[in-house]
Amino acid sequence: MKKHTRLVKPILAMVTALSIALGVGACGSGTTAQTSGNATTSKGEISRVKMYDSVKAITDDSDLVIVGTVADQRVVQDIDDETDFTLSTVKVITTKKGDAGDETVVVRQTGSTKNQTAGAMMKTGSTYLLFLVHSGLSGDLASQYYVTGADAGIYLASATAKAKAQTGTATEQDISGETFNRVNSDSGDNLPATLTVDEVPAAS
Repeated sequence: MKKHTRLVKPILAMVTALSIALGVGACGSGTTAQTSGNATTSKGEISRVKMYDSVKAITDDSDLVIVGTVADQRVVQDIDDETDFTLSTVKVITTKKGDAGDETVVVRQTGSTKNQTAGAMMKTGSTYLLFLVHSGLSGDLASQYYVTGADAGIYLASATAKAKAQTGTATEQDISGETFNRVNSDSGDNLPATLTVDEVPAAS
């Protein structure tokens, strides 16, 4: 009887470990899609899978790096009937990496000012230095972008640039020496508190 007891315990431990491993694999299968430093769930929500330790690293992981002003915002529930997404139409002032196409891009953020489930939300009329990745979604939503690293890739311009942008007079020259402040300093990334466009490395 003692021999059987000695054998049962290690067998049970092995079965438990195997069950846990299979369970984790099953939960992950088909529920998330990885987009650079982000993980997109089946509901289109963004979570972090990578932290950034340099501007070069977040630039390399981004499909598009731009400076632009949020011209318009709207809140939608286009993935399911429960999750809010804020869609910001950003008028591009200058592009550091990638192709902005028709000079406006739509940036998706999970949550809204009324039901905020993500980090820092962008605001209409504000000018940002943005590190962006393709949404990875299908249909009409495929042309939209998420912020690289959830909200690590959002830098806000000073009041001077914002004022010019709001009047529609901001140019590439106006923002060339502009200082942009990191919006979320508690994201866990080792990124500088401030950036200029010239400090963003050229696309490799």
